[in-house]
Amino acid sequence: MAHQLPVLTSLVIAALLAIALPSSALAKQVKLANGDVYDGDVVDDQRTGSGTYTWADGHRYEGQFVANRLQGDGVYFWPDGRTYTGGFVADKREGRGVLRWANGDTYDGEFRDNKMHGVGTFSWANQDRYTGTFANGKRTGAGEFTWSTGERYKGGFKEGILSGTGVFEWPDGRRYDGAFEDGHKSGRGVFEWPNSNRYIGDFADDTRSGLGVFYWRDGTVYQGQFVGDKMHGYGVKRQPDGGMELQQWQGGALLLAKPLAAEPRCALNIGERAWMFESSECINGLAHGAGLAASLDGGQIVVDGRFVLGNLVEGEIQVLRLGES
Repeated sequence: MAHQLPVLTSLVIAALLAIALPSSALAKQVKLANGDVYDGDVVDDQRTGSGTYTWADGHRYEGQFVANRLQGDGVYFWPDGRTYTGGFVADKREGRGVLRWANGDTYDGEFRDNKMHGVGTFSWANQDRYTGTFANGKRTGAGEFTWSTGERYKGGFKEGILSGTGVFEWPDGRRYDGAFEDGHKSGRGVFEWPNSNRYIGDFADDTRSGLGVFYWRDGTVYQGQFVGDKMHGYGVKRQPDGGMELQQWQGGALLLAKPLAAEPRCALNIGERAWMFESSECINGLAHGAGLAASLDGGQIVVDGRFVLGNLVEGEIQVLRLGES
């Protein structure tokens, strides 16, 4: 009897394994009443393993199944020519994959719940290209977009639109570094030209609008008000030799220009600043009357102010210099 123990032990182990392990996969072709066809592995009457499922309307999936569901790696084909190669979880595109369109567009990246979600690269057939983050199928977060025409943008996106802060570069050498809103330059930014001219200041709807400073390559500097890419309102121009001039503009046309210098007959101090004011009504060497005043450092102005014996009694101080309040 002792010599038979190994045999009995082997039989017991075999029986236990038969209970613990699932049934072996069988390759079958199953035709459903609705016209769908499955050709592949079946375990316990369920699609489990590798197989191909073809829908009656022309969709097709080749890959892995678990308990009748698309699960694992596979390839999905649409009747319109699209294909997806990558991961599936519970019948949905999930994880890493490549989605290709019939027109040549391609997305290579992460998916969640059937949508482009996470980090990926979208390449258009026309050679445009975006690499960055996606959320719920749209470019959202940080990314880089390169156009086939040579433009390039690196920065924030929101639902496919340039948003937040970023850098936009043109093939001719122009460059913008700053804020975007709804796809437009909007907020504070820096615009540089290939000839070394430079603008630092406010933007609205893709134009220089608000307060800004324009630097010419010869050393001339203008700080003041802009509207629609043009000097509009008041500002101060400083020449390379240090001379300063108070200017008034309207739509890019110069209306007023006068040296920024103190008038001894009309002394004016507001706060800790010395100001320029001109009037025939000044009294005892003090600013008196109504008119335009500008601080000698070029940072502030008062338009249509009223002054009494060196004091501002009516009028609003406007800022011409970035960073002042």
